[in-house]
Amino acid sequence: MIKTRLLHLPAEIEHVKKMLLTYQEDIETLKESIKRWEIEQLDDIANTVDDNGKPMYSNDAKRKAELERRKTSDEQYKALSEALRKAEREMAVKSIALDKLHNEQGNLRAICRLESATND
Repeated sequence: MIKTRLLHLPAEIEHVKKMLLTYQEDIETLKESIKRWEIEQLDDIANTVDDNGKPMYSNDAKRKAELERRKTSDEQYKALSEALRKAEREMAVKSIALDKLHNEQGNLRAICRLESATND
């Protein structure tokens, strides 16, 4: 049983590592999308003028406040943020699973060494 499990663990570890890579790529893509959204919003905020042609958000504090207001009300931003949060959580869960597999592998190897030493 231990031998069979030890022989299967490398494939399981490889599978989880590939999943982690996929999550990392997804996270990077989502971060890029969020950054792009923020740049578009900041550009729009900076170019917004009132009826007199004066900037509506004339200082940095006003621009930042408007960006934060848009973040709380924009459905696209909310969806991207939620997807990012979920992907980061899934990556953390898979990382825990990978640690468990490595621990199991180490424990089984130790058991094999102990049994081998006992049989000598």
